[in-house]
Amino acid sequence: MTEFALFILALFAGSAHAAASFPCEKASSATEKAICADPELAQLDEYLARYYRGAREALPGAPDCLAADQRRWLTSVRNACKDGTCLKNAYLDRLAELDALQPGVTRLKQVTLPAKPALSWIVPAESENAGKPRGTPKPLEVKGTLVNDAQGDGYLIRDASGRSYIVAMRIFVDPVTEDRLTILAKDRNATYLARGSAATDHKRWTYFEPARCTFIYRER
Repeated sequence: MTEFALFILALFAGSAHAAASFPCEKASSATEKAICADPELAQLDEYLARYYRGAREALPGAPDCLAADQRRWLTSVRNACKDGTCLKNAYLDRLAELDALQPGVTRLKQVTLPAKPALSWIVPAESENAGKPRGTPKPLEVKGTLVNDAQGDGYLIRDASGRSYIVAMRIFVDPVTEDRLTILAKDRNATYLARGSAATDHKRWTYFEPARCTFIYRER
């Protein structure tokens, strides 16, 4: 028996049915029906709902960012699956992304999750002072070291070539985000992945657009 199957059995010992996070009697799409027909998928769906709630509590300043990212995952990742194996892998990958934000009571202990970058923080969109988002978003992803530029613009991510990109401008960052990024930047041995939208200043320096959400992941 596989490790995943043992996990499901252990988690639901004594329970005849695993329930999804949504009412199966109202399942309408092929994906929802596939989840409801498979106890393992139904359990993963329920567990992801708990993980999502835990992430919302851990990221109180960015609920809209997290909600939009969850919708992106549902439409472009989960709902793109055509079979049960793809769905199970999609759920496990998403659980791995949100795992670091979970309190001990909800955190998975019965199975080893995939080695995916773990979401550590979300820099919320700043609209009051940064203005409205500019045109169509241009995706930007940078992997490197998170740097607290205390005498400069704010928090940067520096890639392997030494090029730096601002992920949070000090003039826009809220106190909670500032505290969290300061803690993350202290670990100089950690590798982070920043994902957001690109903006360019008059000197053609690319940075993460503050009027859109920026996601900070820690590489495993």
